[in-house]
Amino acid sequence: MNTKILACFIVLSLANGCKKDGLEISFDMDYSTSFAIQSNTGISLPFDFFTPDITTNSEEEFESNDTRKDKIKEILLKNLALQITAPEGRDFDFLKDINLYIRAEGLEESRYAFFENVPDGLKQLTLNSEGIDLAPYIKEDKFSLRAECVFDQTFNQDIDVTADMLFGVKANPLK
Repeated sequence: MNTKILACFIVLSLANGCKKDGLEISFDMDYSTSFAIQSNTGISLPFDFFTPDITTNSEEEFESNDTRKDKIKEILLKNLALQITAPEGRDFDFLKDINLYIRAEGLEESRYAFFENVPDGLKQLTLNSEGIDLAPYIKEDKFSLRAECVFDQTFNQDIDVTADMLFGVKANPLK
């Protein structure tokens, strides 16, 4: 009796995993960009900082993972870490909140990551994801970011920040 149940389970599992266009591949894509937070004179007001355009090279990335742009199902942010690169030894004590927005030509800007009520003493911030599908942006040739920051301390020296992003891609294979 147990053998029959096991055989039925195996047959059902194989049938469900082999649907036409039902196969899915997953892989990661990573990007890095930098921006400067300019010294400020006020607190509790949002200030915007922009990154230069980030070239995606998505076509090559998709091809190396046996898929292409039209087969992408979803791209989600898996991790986004901010780190201060200058001045040396600086932490994020000056920052109260940060919101990151993504934009690409012909697409509406969307908030995709944030960190609210930043605690003192952090040398690196791992932002929270909004969980939105970023495929329309990443499939473009380039995208850019806007950081909206609210400060809870003043500072008199520009701060250079690097954003390292890891995106999880789900797609159908070329087959």
